[in-house]
This record gives sequence, structure tokens and C-alpha cells, in this order.
Amino acid sequence: MSIMSRLREETASNHEQIENNPYAKAIMNQTLSLEQYIVYLEKFYGFIKPAERVIAQLTGWGEIGASLRERAKSPLLESDLLALGRTQEEVAQLPECTELPELYSTAQALGYLYVIEGSTMGGQMITKQVRKFLPEAETEGKGTQYFNAYGTETRAKWAEFRELVEQSVISDEAALQAVEAAKSTFTTLEAWINA
Repeated sequence: MSIMSRLREETASNHEQIENNPYAKAIMNQTLSLEQYIVYLEKFYGFIKPAERVIAQLTGWGEIGASLRERAKSPLLESDLLALGRTQEEVAQLPECTELPELYSTAQALGYLYVIEGSTMGGQMITKQVRKFLPEAETEGKGTQYFNAYGTETRAKWAEFRELVEQSVISDEAALQAVEAAKSTFTTLEAWINA
């Protein structure tokens, strides 16, 4: 079984569970307020920012590292929050998650990124919903940059990422690390969002 198939299969229940968080449900049934939307972005920022900091310190990334830097999501979240009225100081003081998944190896980082990059597919649906029922959340393309990270390039970027994982996670040990990190990312992110 390919690593991407394993990731999809072994995290299916985690994936389903996180989609049922109160914010995601409120977006889908169009009951989320602007303030709740901002809090949802703040929660993602508080989880993703420290994880990206840890991943940036990993050594031995080579080509992979360059590709992953382009995929950083915290700058998009910061830009969205500023566009929605938060100040630079408020963003800098947002609480950060301290219970991150283990991110000590490339394989673990790719497992984490499987969750974050995979969410860009669902982000397309969230962007459509927000634009439809919460138009004040977007000003000149800002406010939905995180959920619409790649815009029309989303499918292509996901295909690139899948290929990167398939080429990088080749040993059984690496595959196990990637799967465990993905599961842990889902559970720690869900706990952080629901806290």
C-alpha cells in the first residue's frame, strides 16, 4: 500500500471527527458570526505558527525544505487576522499550542503537513461558504487567504505534495512516523480548536 493510501486510510476517522468541530459545523450550516470566524483563524494560527517554527529547525531538508517553506500557512493567517481588524500586537500575543505532535524527523513533518495541506481541499468549500453568508469576512481577497491558500492551484499543489510524500517516505520506519504524526496532528489540533 502506498504511503498516501495508508495516510488516508489510517486517519479517516480522525478526519471525520475534526470536520465536526463547532466552527466547521457552523460554517457549513451558515450560522458562524464574524467574531467566531476570527476566533477560528486565531486557533489555527496558534497551532500552525509554533509547528512551523519547529519544522523550520529540522536539518537535512534539502529540496524538501525549500518546497515546504513555500507552503507556510502562518503568514496567510496573520494577514487574514490583520485584515479582519486584529492589530500586529494582538496577533503576536495570541496563545500558542504547546502540545504539538512530535516533529523531530522529515517523515513526522510530512505527516503533520498531510493534515494541513489536505485541509486546503476542504478550504475551498469553506471559502465558498464564507463568501456566500459572511461577505464581511473578506476584503479585497484578504480574510480568506488561509482557507483559499492556493486558489485555482489547489488541486495541482495537492498533487505536488502527494508526489513529494511518495518520494520522501520510503522506509517502513518513515511510513510509521508519518502516519503516527498525522494521527497526532488531527487529535492535537482538534483538542486545541475545541479548548
